[in-house]
Amino acid sequence: MKSKQEHIDFESYLSRHIVPKASKAAGVPVLLLQCMDSRYPHRTIQTMDSLGLRGKYDQLILAGASLGVIHKQAWQTTFFDHLSFAITEHKVSQVLILDHRDCGAYKKFLDPPVTPDDPKKEKEAHIEICERAIAAIHKKFSRLPVRCLLLPIESVEELVTSP
Repeated sequence: MKSKQEHIDFESYLSRHIVPKASKAAGVPVLLLQCMDSRYPHRTIQTMDSLGLRGKYDQLILAGASLGVIHKQAWQTTFFDHLSFAITEHKVSQVLILDHRDCGAYKKFLDPPVTPDDPKKEKEAHIEICERAIAAIHKKFSRLPVRCLLLPIESVEELVTSP
């Protein structure tokens, strides 16, 4: 895994890192995991559609996105059941996790709670959780590329990627 400090807008990031492979791939190559926060899903769908990715990704929503992968065993089971199905049935070949700042799940489930009051600490918590989520994914699917981004949607920071 590698951590990066790339700051670009969400659409440009997708255009550079997701669209080239996804648009040419057969099936539905991307599983998009994002938080249930109502500020983001519609904006994500609009951006994906505007880049011609409609029909090229499966979308899964768990509170906290990356946190949802590791928070509770039942949530992890749900995530992996969906991911396994998506790989088998839709030929998913990569995972894109969209975390976001000011996340209610990070405030509620982490001890101490993570808040936007300290942006550096908030980002560090997202990096740590993303790394743990990717490790859990790689334990079951060792070669599956995973990207974890931190929104707000106006600009993203690539937190962690895996080959």
